[in-house]
Amino acid sequence: MRLLVGLHHLELGGSQLNALDLAVSVRDQGHEVAIFGNYRDQPGPVADLARQAGLPVIAVRHDAERLGRSRPVRPGLSRALTGAVRDFRADLVHAYEFSVALDAFYGPHLRLGTPVVTTVYGMAVPRWLPRYGGLVVGTAQLVAETAAFRPRPALIEPPVNTDVDDPAVVDGHPFRQRHGIGPDEIVVGVVSRLEPDMKAEGVLRAIRALPLLDDNRLRLVVTGGGPSQPDVAAEAERANAALGRPAVVLTGPMDDPRAAYAAADIALGMGGSALRAMAFGRPLVVLGIKGFSRTCAPETIDYFLRRGFYGIGDGDLDPAPLAAQISELAGDRRLRAGRGDWGRRLVLGRFSLKAATQTLHEVYADALRHRPGPGIRLREGLRMAGHKATADLLPTTARQRIRRMLG
Repeated sequence: MRLLVGLHHLELGGSQLNALDLAVSVRDQGHEVAIFGNYRDQPGPVADLARQAGLPVIAVRHDAERLGRSRPVRPGLSRALTGAVRDFRADLVHAYEFSVALDAFYGPHLRLGTPVVTTVYGMAVPRWLPRYGGLVVGTAQLVAETAAFRPRPALIEPPVNTDVDDPAVVDGHPFRQRHGIGPDEIVVGVVSRLEPDMKAEGVLRAIRALPLLDDNRLRLVVTGGGPSQPDVAAEAERANAALGRPAVVLTGPMDDPRAAYAAADIALGMGGSALRAMAFGRPLVVLGIKGFSRTCAPETIDYFLRRGFYGIGDGDLDPAPLAAQISELAGDRRLRAGRGDWGRRLVLGRFSLKAATQTLHEVYADALRHRPGPGIRLREGLRMAGHKATADLLPTTARQRIRRMLG
């Protein structure tokens, strides 16, 4: 099989890193795999990581064109994807996140008949995505919700490469020394892209929680970059000034953040980053939006296995609950060790890259077997455009009436 993997951008992020791990794993099983991605100024670090892994990269410059209310597709990227499929002679496109899925549908799928598999690692699957073709989601809850309006999707929870995300093979001490962190200090580490929609809020709450703890051993180390970095840096400066010490350390982004995971004593995170922290045997507090935070433990794991390692709170942004969760772990070394060992075992048993790759092979095989003809593709494209327009433009009641007519 010749597989083209389409990424919604080439910056560091959980979706992109999961896609890259799976692409390398599929390649290692004998397939030809290439990466497609767009960029605004210059290709991001994921392009370099892909090339270092031996994967060809097709990077397309694309400035300001976005999915708009008047159209379901970005014409420039759709044409570029079609050209990439022709040049690479791809048998299949695997699109990560819905924007690329639409570009692929209205590009190589509609024009050439190339099958498209879509992975959505967000919190919802839009009803205007294609009703046929392979679909992968990251939580059991999304499987159940999505099966109500389209064929049941496959479940691939964010995979972890436990061969390299392993405390036995990565030493965190040089990282701690480089950032002036002593052996007796307790590192609360978060590795995250700093972006406003889903992730920066939790990082800002963590910074605001630190002055509530009154524990000079604690150092919050934030590894990552992104559009919210100035806001995070300003909050860190305020916290450090209030505490009179460099309690918050911002390292910036790292192409390979494994040393940051290994250096932590307590991890804060969400999604794939949360699972990587657990792979390193670190006790975890899961962050989300609208004030959500919850310790990951045997008594809470069912929640995360169903909903994903993320959450939506009630809107109260008080950092006190997060401070209490950090304090519980900081005050008990044995509890940290026990939770870390339990988390590592969980990741080894459930979230391995090998199992995810096998499931993905089955999704690919099914997509290649079922190739709709031009008429079906065109009708589905018209239905999707209608759904997308009503989702963008109309109030809820009118949208529901039109949705029932569209099917």
